[in-house]
Amino acid sequence: MNDLLSYLVKYGQDHGITTKFTDKLPPIFPSSASSKYRKVLINMNWHNRWEIPFSFAHELGHIINGDDGINYYHSFTVHSKTEFEANKTAIDIILAYCRDNDIPTENSNMLCEQFGIPFKLEYIVALKLKHIM
Repeated sequence: MNDLLSYLVKYGQDHGITTKFTDKLPPIFPSSASSKYRKVLINMNWHNRWEIPFSFAHELGHIINGDDGINYYHSFTVHSKTEFEANKTAIDIILAYCRDNDIPTENSNMLCEQFGIPFKLEYIVALKLKHIM
């Protein structure tokens, strides 16, 4: 996990994004991103530690996609689309990490398990591996 976290920090830096890690937040407080300030806050105390790398990539995805602030007050459709796009970008970042580090990517289930990608997103990983999405 540490290699992937280092990769994500560097990826962010290469895109003008700074990262702050904290273990002072409650385990249910999600990581977050600010496009305005180009910063991500990563909760290292998250209750599902194995999800932290994907969460980090997801927050980077919000900034890379140019999302405006927190969309919790937008309509469900806007919020859902924004989250879907951030998930797709996060998967792209993790697949780039795999390519850069010669990590096999034939099995979408294994990738989800290995990198904390929620299994409900496995179909996106599978489509990306087939170059359909």
